[in-house]
Amino acid sequence: MESYYRRASRLAWRLRQEGRPLFWADRPPDGRFFRDGDALLLWEWRLEFPPGGRPVAVIDLETTGLYPDRHGVTEIAVVRLEGGEKRVFSAFSNPGRPIPPEVQRLTGITEDDVRQAPPFEEVLEAARPYLEGAVWIIQNAPFDLGFLTPALARIGFRMKPKVVDTLRLARKTLPGLRSYRLQRLAEVLAWPGGGYHRARSDAEATLWVAHELYYLRASGRAIPLEEL
Repeated sequence: MESYYRRASRLAWRLRQEGRPLFWADRPPDGRFFRDGDALLLWEWRLEFPPGGRPVAVIDLETTGLYPDRHGVTEIAVVRLEGGEKRVFSAFSNPGRPIPPEVQRLTGITEDDVRQAPPFEEVLEAARPYLEGAVWIIQNAPFDLGFLTPALARIGFRMKPKVVDTLRLARKTLPGLRSYRLQRLAEVLAWPGGGYHRARSDAEATLWVAHELYYLRASGRAIPLEEL
């Protein structure tokens, strides 16, 4: 199945590069496409993302470890789409504890990067305009929310946004993959970017994955993200 998804993703990439329909005699390979006579088109040319013009905020955190009660946040990125405009917030935060060497090697974030950075709560205050009123999109949402939710409560952020977990959505949409880690999903879905384990690049990759999964599952229906 993975090779099938990759072939369909390469076809979607080709259509975007061409910017016009392609002759296609066979049945469209998956829900991103539809037929118009002998022409193959992308649903995204007719249906907007995010659906209904509702803003989305794609969030990614880098942390010193896996457990919110023992570890801290070193970096956050939020990519917000609203009204056709894309805005990006990205900042280091001081985790209040050392960054383990293995985490420094994985992320490239060092003690020097975060030493003068504000604590996570202050960074979240600055990020608040990017988060408010949006559907949140997060890869492996329970992990990030474990750090986000208590910190947001401490700064008085009382909203309870709808959250779309691309990990959960990918498992429903792309059965048979060997892994549902962000890097694997981005590769299978032909994300043109590169670099992982930094908040900005991972948020951009998550946005790409969410975009592709939306059209795969919606298959021509303009439905809210949280109903996928």
